[in-house]
Amino acid sequence: MSFFTKLFVCFAFLSILPVAVLGTLTHFISSDISMSNLEKQAANIVDTVSSNIELTIAEYKLALSYFCGDSEIIEALSGSISEEISTVIYNKMFMLLAGKSSMVSMHLIKADGSFEISTSQIPKKYNVRNRGGWGIFRELGTSKDVVVYSNRYLMDNGKFNSIAIGQSIRKGDKIIAYAIIDIPEDVIKTATNLANASISIRYAVMDKNYYLIYNEIFNNSIFLSNEFRSIMKDAGNDRGLVLEEPTRLITWTSTEGQYPITVIASVPLELVKMNNNYIMVTTVVIAFVSILLCLILSLLLVSNLTRPMKAIVNTMNKVQSGDIDSRVELSGNDEFGYIGNSLNHMLDKLNELHRTDLEKQNRLRLSEIKALYAQINPHFLYNTLDSVKWLAKLNGIDEIVQIVSQLGKLLKYSINNKKDFVHVYEEVRLVESYISIQKIRYDDKFEANIDIDEEIMPCRIPKFIIQPIVENAIIHGIEDKVGKATLNIRGWLEDNKIFFEVKDDGVGMSEDKLRQIRDMMQYPETEKSRGKDSIGLSNVDKRIKLYYGKEYGLTIESSLDTGTVTRIVLPYWNTLIRDSGGQTDND
Repeated sequence: MSFFTKLFVCFAFLSILPVAVLGTLTHFISSDISMSNLEKQAANIVDTVSSNIELTIAEYKLALSYFCGDSEIIEALSGSISEEISTVIYNKMFMLLAGKSSMVSMHLIKADGSFEISTSQIPKKYNVRNRGGWGIFRELGTSKDVVVYSNRYLMDNGKFNSIAIGQSIRKGDKIIAYAIIDIPEDVIKTATNLANASISIRYAVMDKNYYLIYNEIFNNSIFLSNEFRSIMKDAGNDRGLVLEEPTRLITWTSTEGQYPITVIASVPLELVKMNNNYIMVTTVVIAFVSILLCLILSLLLVSNLTRPMKAIVNTMNKVQSGDIDSRVELSGNDEFGYIGNSLNHMLDKLNELHRTDLEKQNRLRLSEIKALYAQINPHFLYNTLDSVKWLAKLNGIDEIVQIVSQLGKLLKYSINNKKDFVHVYEEVRLVESYISIQKIRYDDKFEANIDIDEEIMPCRIPKFIIQPIVENAIIHGIEDKVGKATLNIRGWLEDNKIFFEVKDDGVGMSEDKLRQIRDMMQYPETEKSRGKDSIGLSNVDKRIKLYYGKEYGLTIESSLDTGTVTRIVLPYWNTLIRDSGGQTDND
C-alpha cells in the first residue's frame, strides 16, 4: 500500500470515528446534561424568588414597626378620635405605603372596635368585636412584635389575599389598637416576576404548616397534599425531582426565621425534549458535513504532504552523494518545512564550521611561527645579561647592576611560555621590576604606590595584563609631564569581581584621543601598528574578553592635563580555578 493510500485511509478513519462516537454519546448524555442545567437554572430562580419574597415581607414589617411605634399615633388612639385626628392617621398610613405596590392595603382598628380606618375597605373578617380572639387578632394579642400571618381569603375585588402583616399598638401593657397590612397574591406574583426567568415556570408558596399562600401549581388546593409532602420528605437534601404525570420538574427552597416559607417551582420538561431533539438534528447535520469535508481535505492534504517529502528526500540523496551546496526549497511552516529548514541550517552550519576550522588552522600556524620568532635563543640573551651584570659589579656601577638584574627578571618571566595564567603576586612582582627600571631611567621622576588586597593575591589571572597598562601610563602620561608625577596601582575584590586600577596624574589626553583609543579597543582590526615589545591595550582587552566574556575587560577614563585612570575587571570565581597554562614558580 502506498504512503498516499495509507494517509488517506487514516484520515478517513479518524474523521468518521469521532463523529460516530460523538453522535452516540450525544444521544445518551444530552438528556442528562439538559436536565442538569435545567435543575440548576430552576434552583437559582427559586432562590431568587424566595429572596424577593423575604425582602418584600421585611420591607413591610419594618414600615409597620415604625408606624406602630409612632408616639403621635399612640397618643391619638388613646382617646377619642376627631375627624382631624382621623385625617392625620390616614395621611400617615398613606405615607407608609407610598412608593410601594398600589395593591397593598392597610387597616387600623381600635381594640374596642370604636374606630377603624383603611386605605381601601376593611374586610369583614377584621371585625374585632366578633373575631377578637380568633385568627390574626389572637396572634397579635400574644406578641408585641410584628407578626406575619398566613391569611388567604377572597377580597371584594375578586382577587385573593396571601399574607397579613400586623402588630398591636400598645400604651404601656394595654393593647389599644391593631395595625394590619394585607399582601395580596399580585404582590407575590410581582416578586416571582422579578426573578426574570428565561424559562416557562410556575410557582407555589406555602408556610410551615403546608398552607398554600400562593398557588399556580396545585389547582385550587389550600394545603399541600399528603402525597406531595411525603415526596418532598423522601427527597431529603435533593431539591429537585421529576414527576411523571404530568411530566415536569419540581424544585423548591425553604427559608428560616419568624415566618419560614417554602417556594416551589414547576418546570415542564417539554423544553428538555425540544433541546434534545435540536441537539440530535444538529449533530447529524454536522456529522454529515464534517465527514464530507474531511474526505475532500484528506485528498488535498495527502497530496501536499507527499510533495515536500519528496523534495527533502531528493536533497538528502544529493548531499549523500557529496553535493553539500544542495538545499531544500520549501516555503511552508509545517513540520516538513521545519525539517527542510533545519536540514538547510545544518548544511550551512557544516560549511561554516569547515571554513572556521580552516581559518583556525591558518591562525594557529601563524601563531606558532610568531612564537618561534619570540623564542630565538632567549637563554643566550639571559646569559649575556648575567655577564653584563657581573661586569658592572666589578666596575662598581650599581645602577647598571640594578637595571640588568630587574631586566633579567622581566626576561625570565616573559620567556616562561608554559604559563598562560599566573598568580596575582607574580604579576605584581613583574610590575615592581618594571617600575624599578623605569624609575632609574626617569631619575625618580615619579612615585609609584602599589596597594593590592591580600585576599586576591593567590588568584590566577592572564599573564601580562597589568604591566602593559603601567607601561602605557608611564610613557604616554608621566613622561611628558613637567614636574614630579604619581602612579597609583590598586587591586581589590568587589561584588564577586576583581578590579585592578592604574591611575596617573600625568598629561592625560583629549576627548578625541580617548575616543580613538576606545574605538581601537572595540574594533582591534582598525589598529594600524603596534610596538613589537608591547602587548598593547587592545591586546589586553581582547585576551580578557576571550577568556571570560564580553562583560569583562578594560575601561579608560582621562582628562587633558589631569591624568588617566585605566581599570581592569575580571570574574573572581574564574580566577580561583583557572589554570590552563601550567604551574607557577611557587606551586
